[in-house]
Amino acid sequence: MSRKTGLTLQYANCWEDADLLLERIGDVAGKRVLSISSGGENSLSLLTRHPGQLVVVDKNPVQLFLFELKRTAMQALEREDFLAFLGYTDSRDRWGTYRLLRHGLGPRARAYWDGQERRLETGVIHTGHTAVRLRLFSRFVRPLIHNAARSRQLMAPKSEAEQTRFFREVWDNRRWRAMGRMLFSKPAIFAVSPDRDFFKYHKDSVSAYLLEKTARHFSTSIAQQNHMLHYFLFGNFGQLVPHFAQEENYGTIKRNLGAAVTHEGLVQMALPRFGRFDAFNLSNIFEYTTPGSFRDVAHVLGAGARPSARFAYWNIVVPRKLSETAPGLFENILDTSLDRDVPDKGWIYSRFLVERRKPGG
Repeated sequence: MSRKTGLTLQYANCWEDADLLLERIGDVAGKRVLSISSGGENSLSLLTRHPGQLVVVDKNPVQLFLFELKRTAMQALEREDFLAFLGYTDSRDRWGTYRLLRHGLGPRARAYWDGQERRLETGVIHTGHTAVRLRLFSRFVRPLIHNAARSRQLMAPKSEAEQTRFFREVWDNRRWRAMGRMLFSKPAIFAVSPDRDFFKYHKDSVSAYLLEKTARHFSTSIAQQNHMLHYFLFGNFGQLVPHFAQEENYGTIKRNLGAAVTHEGLVQMALPRFGRFDAFNLSNIFEYTTPGSFRDVAHVLGAGARPSARFAYWNIVVPRKLSETAPGLFENILDTSLDRDVPDKGWIYSRFLVERRKPGG
């Protein structure tokens, strides 16, 4: 996610499923790809697909400073040191590591991070607005529902049938349902989301829907390997690092870092600068637009896309679909609200969509 402009680190991590994105965005080898930065991980993960150029976009400059920091650290460090520096594993001197890395940053990013010693020493992945509040939840709220041992049982290896049975018979008790209604209420989501306009274009209750989505995900064996769920429950990723930091992907991304460039500003403003794109990773940016402005953006994006370009994006609670607002330009390939068999580790999202620019549109 990526929304407001301001010198605040809103997202230190991506909370969207990189595996799903990479599986469905299509073949981007040698092509031009636009990606919302947010926490930077999913943009870096796209480099495992060998794009010719990856344009990383965000209207919040600090999210781009974070992308620069992760890119520079990945370029300079071996994986074990990289994980320790960001906060996935323990480190005694993250500030010292930063001082060795800082000259690889651009002037603005370097000036920002030079003033963030406490954030860097903590481990930057734990210091974004959302991560801080999820850690508070895991420390103070989750123990009121289930203790750590039972939470570990939820994520322990077991068959699909056993996982479903554990959720229904052990996890899904009255405390969980009552707390879930509170956690997924608008005031609680306001506390986690850095954008107070999140519900501006959605007036209905969301708690029942998000509880049902959560129940479906927690009942599947996919939940056992979900690094985002681990953070939700324990305030850390444990051994379940995101796609970009996994050992089998680290070297490939490191070799392809030269393909990535950044652009500060709105997505549509990157199009005149870089030309037409073959694929777009758009996070859930459309939920923060009025229906009218969404139609306008859809036509701008259609004009900035090559024929058959793919657009991958998520909705949480505000329904936005390019192929519905501009059917002459886009056709739908995937809508996970209609195909619930498609797994998505970002269980709080109502749907993941892949749309295609019509060749003759």
